[in-house]
Amino acid sequence: MVKKRLGNSGEGCKFMGLFTGDCCLRCKHLCNDVLCSTWSDRWFFIKDQCFGYIHPKTGRIGNVILFDQGFEVSSGLRALGLHTGVQISTYTRQLVINCWTRRKCREWIRALKEVAHNQARDFTQYNQRHSFAPVRNSINATWFVDGAGYMSAVADALSNAKEEIFIADWWLSPEIYLKRPALRGDYWRLDKVLQRKSEEGVKVFVLLYKEVEMAIGINSFYSKQRLVRNGNDNIKVMRHPQHAKSGVFLWAHHEKLVIVDQSIAFLGGIDLCYGRWDDSKHRLTDLGSLIHSAITPTKRKKTSSSPSGEFPFISVSKSNSKLYMPDLIVDSPSTAAQELARPMSLPAASSSLQVPQPKDFFKQNTPEFERKSLMATIKQGIKGKGKHLAKLSYAPGELQNGPATISELDDVVDDLDGSAKFWVGKDYVNFIVKDFNNLEEPFDDLVDRTTTPRMPWHDMAVCVQNATARDVARHFIQRWNAAKNEMAKQNYTCPYLLPKAYVDCSLKSNFLQAKSQNVTCQVLRSVSAWSCGFIEPDIVEQSIHEAYVDCIAKAQHYIYIENQFFISLPRNNLNTLNQIAEALFTRIVRAYKEKSVFRVYVVMPLLPAFEGEIGQSNGASIQAITHWNYASICRGKDGLLNRLKDHGIPDPSVYISFYGLRTHSVLCGEPVTELIYVHSKLMIVDDKIVICGSANINDRSLLGKRDSEVAVIIEDQEFEDGLMNSQPFPLGKFAGSLRRRLFKEHLGLLGVENEEIDINVIDPVSEAFYKNIWYDTAAKNTEIYEAVFHCIPSNKVRTFAELKKYKELQPLYVDEPVQAEQMLNRILGHIVLLPLDFMCNEVLTPPPGTVEGIMPTALWT
Repeated sequence: MVKKRLGNSGEGCKFMGLFTGDCCLRCKHLCNDVLCSTWSDRWFFIKDQCFGYIHPKTGRIGNVILFDQGFEVSSGLRALGLHTGVQISTYTRQLVINCWTRRKCREWIRALKEVAHNQARDFTQYNQRHSFAPVRNSINATWFVDGAGYMSAVADALSNAKEEIFIADWWLSPEIYLKRPALRGDYWRLDKVLQRKSEEGVKVFVLLYKEVEMAIGINSFYSKQRLVRNGNDNIKVMRHPQHAKSGVFLWAHHEKLVIVDQSIAFLGGIDLCYGRWDDSKHRLTDLGSLIHSAITPTKRKKTSSSPSGEFPFISVSKSNSKLYMPDLIVDSPSTAAQELARPMSLPAASSSLQVPQPKDFFKQNTPEFERKSLMATIKQGIKGKGKHLAKLSYAPGELQNGPATISELDDVVDDLDGSAKFWVGKDYVNFIVKDFNNLEEPFDDLVDRTTTPRMPWHDMAVCVQNATARDVARHFIQRWNAAKNEMAKQNYTCPYLLPKAYVDCSLKSNFLQAKSQNVTCQVLRSVSAWSCGFIEPDIVEQSIHEAYVDCIAKAQHYIYIENQFFISLPRNNLNTLNQIAEALFTRIVRAYKEKSVFRVYVVMPLLPAFEGEIGQSNGASIQAITHWNYASICRGKDGLLNRLKDHGIPDPSVYISFYGLRTHSVLCGEPVTELIYVHSKLMIVDDKIVICGSANINDRSLLGKRDSEVAVIIEDQEFEDGLMNSQPFPLGKFAGSLRRRLFKEHLGLLGVENEEIDINVIDPVSEAFYKNIWYDTAAKNTEIYEAVFHCIPSNKVRTFAELKKYKELQPLYVDEPVQAEQMLNRILGHIVLLPLDFMCNEVLTPPPGTVEGIMPTALWT
């Protein structure tokens, strides 16, 4: 038992400023110990990673303080003005306790120092890249490309949780389905999974970014209410920050974390929200089992190239495999899978089927699944694959055989492809055509599926286990406890969290289907006082930034970057402060001087995902981000490519090149195209090092004082034979396999149907691959897309006037549909060139009189 001084997060009392200067020890003692002291009895405790105190009457934990690099302990009359006092300082707390005797005081000091220098040494010492966490060896790590595999693995991890679940998201949509198609009704819906686990006694803690409602429509209040609506005390949700109190309006909590039992952690760029689930096919359409007739004229299609609509189009269906009906084409119900896939609100196709009017049908709202109706449908339609489907249909416990495997699920997905809805309700999105609204109605469609293709989503995430998972959990715990201190200190139903010991942190049973690799790993962050609870405003961690710069400088052969933004200017331009572009410039110049082969691949979105249209009044946000991206790459004297040219490099594309992703499909009989939105935050270096997390390449994510972010740097420990510039080179199993998987997806080499394509992606540096395969494929794809669709962005459009004329030209798919189809068949994969001359003769910064124009530059950079 000790006495704790109340309100001691900062320095002791100054007696209205009279003791701010030097004064005698008796005066300090008089002020701190007699006149102005408020003390309370507390049980004080020390654990291997933290310390804190407990209310003796209630047994409630009063606070938990983590050991960190700011740990200091002092005592004595000279330091505190207290004979038996102890002051303990960390980056997040300053705690003063008063012991009963000098002997007890020395015992507590000795115990604190012993733990800090031994069990908690990993967090009190200096770590590489100034990270809060050390480099960990022999860590099991798994990568996930796109959201389908990631969310499926998250679902499995949540289902296997025994004690606690931590989730931190920029945006969380409770009604998203983690496994698709939804063969078990709402069994794998996120809110249902969390509710089920909470009823089993698992503690669920969710940290959400509290948005500025006038600026962002993600409705975190609804997400919180939806998760806690059943009154289960095991689910706790906090939203942070409090904007008015903290003065934080421009910055966001941007982490995407799922941590189970502090033993397995998922992190990367994928929020558990609408629009993120996708796979390598990057489908543009999702009409379910009913599609619009290809014989009648269709509505104007809305895409990112033309959010207001494109040319009317008439085509003639060549398919004889559909049951023709006026204004409708209905799949013939021949299998149980097709029966299952039929929208629950519609009857089976028959001669008595009443054809709904377009206005009643084409919005395609999706009703919330009813478990009993779904089970009845499956059981009634089982033939052939019946037993197989039955196993997938029951919740665990209904059949002794248990849940389905991934491979079993893939078989059913193949049967359902083109018939089942993968994106239910508001999960079917195109951010440029229509931003989110009315999120409290999750099963109402946001856009018309018959006129608007969805915007595919390309993303990256990783899963780490063992001690690194504990480190990720430690970050969550630090943020949670800081938010509780700030917003819910007197809310005793919202507990403080404690980190687990690192003695035995291995996963008891590995339920992940994806293969893991043995790697070296370190957790990195961007955090500061507002986001992580530091008591001093000048304490900042930007270890993600340091890792990027360090890895770029040390790269030997190549750098591969996928990122949502590329906003980075040289040191002398104060519009940005991050050093990514400077590091790339220095490394490329070095390669040029050494006459060595060095490649930098950058894959990023063709357009920012803001609702609006380039050249229109609602396009200010899109244009602002586009301006800063191009200013960093190629516009003005500070653009990276222009700086390289000025330094004597005649063709910078020999060293660095920029790309986007695009795909095409047929929507209601009409060819459509849409950009694939690159949301990854990834860098791979030399097939040996991977940085993956939530941080974009901009100041918001990298400086630490702005958005809060989490990432990991992974270095391979296991290698296999490979090539770099046609020379033997050891390739890391984790980094190398990830890079090859991405290259195969972007070049269209995935799937059995593409096995005959003779393209080798082993060597990313050689001229034969970099120029003759990767660059040439992107150039040919770009040429075809522009000819067939007149899509934007395009190098043919340099001014707003040219943009207007360009949109008025009839694309090839309207004038020559047969030729257009033949050209589209020659497209390989999704890779296209980023058009560096797009709108190069216009000023894209927001006009001063607009809302966007009065915002500070830091909002965009």
